[in-house]
Amino acid sequence: MKHILLSILTIALILTSCGGGAGKGTFTEEELLLRSGDKQVYGILYRPDGVKKAPLVIFSHGFNGTHQFGEPYAKALAAKGYAVYCYDFCGGSVASRSEGKTTEMSIFTEAEDLKAVMDALKAQTFIDPNRIILIGESQGGMVSALVGAERRSEIERLILIYPAFCIKDDWVKMFPKLDDMPEVVDFWGVNLGHTYLEGLYDLDVYGTIIQYEGPVEIFHGDADMVVNVNYSKQAEKAYKDARLTIFPGEGHGFSAPIQEKVIEAICELLK
Repeated sequence: MKHILLSILTIALILTSCGGGAGKGTFTEEELLLRSGDKQVYGILYRPDGVKKAPLVIFSHGFNGTHQFGEPYAKALAAKGYAVYCYDFCGGSVASRSEGKTTEMSIFTEAEDLKAVMDALKAQTFIDPNRIILIGESQGGMVSALVGAERRSEIERLILIYPAFCIKDDWVKMFPKLDDMPEVVDFWGVNLGHTYLEGLYDLDVYGTIIQYEGPVEIFHGDADMVVNVNYSKQAEKAYKDARLTIFPGEGHGFSAPIQEKVIEAICELLK
């Protein structure tokens, strides 16, 4: 895609030890600046030591989140030999370190960011371009599912954590037409513009995401008040190869013990 610039700048290198020798639990953390169109993307790459061709995991955060939400997953997977990139969507948060305004953000602009990240990292000599796993949380799960459908031949597996497949329903219910939405809306402390709604009205959520036919793992709590678990139940039925794990009593944002279980499950899946 012509608008995607595939440059990478390493601006810092921090050695982190997780026990064992090189390639056996140790990894480095690198601040990486990528490009998505004319915007700079900030992220952290967790790179396993001693692995010449590492499989790649890309973690996409949820609405108003940052790369930091992926840190527990990244450290566990990097210790298992995976290169993991956690990044901030452009305009994806009031705390984002990537460029862009929140009023210019939507699930579709975030999908462009994710594709730019994929293309940049696939080109690196230390990455196995044939082994790419997408992990997405909440809105980042929706975005990962959209990119999985579009780039289905490039994705080995999708892992979705309480994916926000409700976004279209929620927003179209609030604003049945684009003109019904004010120029700027404050949603949960984040200013959103018309860009957020553009394209949602014509989106067939499940008809689109099922174009990805590889394995899909979904984790969701049955007490989620932001994204009803029924959206993930419907996704499990729609996908060709999907498994949904439901955690009783868990909401939108897992408790520490459940997050640890999810991380352990993901490590086992990718072992």
